[in-house]
Amino acid sequence: MGKALAIAISGLLLAPPGHSTKANPFAYKFEMTPEEGPVDPAIEKHYTATFNRCQKAAIATQANVACFEDEFARQDKTLNRVWQATFARSTPGMRGRLRAAQRQWFARRDPFCKSKSDEFGRGTIEPVVYVNCRVEQTMRRTMWLRALQ
Repeated sequence: MGKALAIAISGLLLAPPGHSTKANPFAYKFEMTPEEGPVDPAIEKHYTATFNRCQKAAIATQANVACFEDEFARQDKTLNRVWQATFARSTPGMRGRLRAAQRQWFARRDPFCKSKSDEFGRGTIEPVVYVNCRVEQTMRRTMWLRALQ
């Protein structure tokens, strides 16, 4: 597994959702499902059953935000497990670059989500967009890391 991961990290096997290239295997393009559009099926399948039940029962903005915050905690745990497995399988020579890429992604995620929620001003949808974005970006990053395994 270590050799396959090294090849993947070298950019030879990577494909979206991370938008890596041979020249930059850790390139990552943040994307977000449009608020008015359907959820990307690749993302939708990663929402937990608990989240889906919560969303069906939520009728107020605060309830929606709470559903997404709880889902974020679940997805963040999944991301951390996948990160640890990916890092453990990486070659020692790739670990520094992989760690740096992960730190860069983490530092950019919340500002990206803030910019997306700011598009809605200070309306009631703004906090929902922000936390939804954090969930989706965490799912997308998990998918990106899984592609390295």
